[in-house]
Amino acid sequence: MDREGIGKVRRAELLARLSALEQQIEAQEERVRHGREMGWQVALSEQRLRTLQESRDLYRSALKHLLGDDLSEGAKRIDRAR
Repeated sequence: MDREGIGKVRRAELLARLSALEQQIEAQEERVRHGREMGWQVALSEQRLRTLQESRDLYRSALKHLLGDDLSEGAKRIDRAR
């Protein structure tokens, strides 16, 4: 495989990781919502949600720095795939 092919594979892997993090955030948001509906203490769940969101923002920022405008196109493809 040439350098360009390896670069495409790495890019796809990085975007897949971002997608997986987005899915974890969605699941955690649902846990927080459900916990509130049940009247449970959700402080720890909310803290985990904030941590996941901060991680996503940092990861996205790093990817944008590495991939430039290519990140926006890849993220749109991920959103359409859901």
